[in-house]
Amino acid sequence: MNCNKKIKYPNKNTALIAVSRINSDPSNKDGNQTAYECRHHECWHTGHPKDYSDNPFVRINQIFEQKKPKKKKGKYKTN
Repeated sequence: MNCNKKIKYPNKNTALIAVSRINSDPSNKDGNQTAYECRHHECWHTGHPKDYSDNPFVRINQIFEQKKPKKKKGKYKTN
């Protein structure tokens, strides 16, 4: 998924507040959105929920993504 143009929220709570506003907006005709973690950008985005449970390739990718260690910003080990 290309999320380069999506809003980058610094944490889950901020993204959930945005989701609440988006979903409660009466002009929103696109359906409910959800917040999700983006490991590529090290932030949170909002978007429509997707069900990939019937797609084994996507499910395997999701499992690998969950096992990846999170990057730590600005913490470099020096000797």
